[in-house]
Amino acid sequence: MLQDSKRMKAEDGRAYSRTRRAQWFLLSLAVLALLGAACSSSTTPSSTTTTVSIPSGWKTYTYGKMAIAVPSSWAVKHDTNCPNAPAPGTLLLGLPAVLSYCAAFQYPTSVVTVSQLSTETSTTSVPAGEKPVTINGVPVYIGFGSPTMLQWTVPSLDVQIIGAGPDSNEVLHTLHKA
Repeated sequence: MLQDSKRMKAEDGRAYSRTRRAQWFLLSLAVLALLGAACSSSTTPSSTTTTVSIPSGWKTYTYGKMAIAVPSSWAVKHDTNCPNAPAPGTLLLGLPAVLSYCAAFQYPTSVVTVSQLSTETSTTSVPAGEKPVTINGVPVYIGFGSPTMLQWTVPSLDVQIIGAGPDSNEVLHTLHKA
């Protein structure tokens, strides 16, 4: 009887050992299958191209590293702070070193001004700890404004953009890298 008991324990031990080996074998197969699937899956490099939605009939203008689009009916002026034009909107690209006094001529309803960030502006226009929003793949810091005025600081493109008037928001949202 003692021998039968020892034989049963030995058989139980071998059965337990076989079961453990089978479990490890199955676990190993599962891990290998997962690793094989992960290694053999093809990876396509992600595209950094951002599609910008520009309305039909609008023209795109560049200033340094940035580009922005405006309706073709808008006036576009360079290196001035005076938007006086008979057009419904004006895009001002660059400001003069000394701001001019603008006579009270006919002003457009919307004005977007793009100027180069100075070292003074770049540090004062971005509040500490503020996180940018992404517009067409470009990080933009939204500044203080009003319901009719927007101020964007874009250090990655070295510009500050101020928009005023009803159409300025749509124009600012065409901002993209040149």
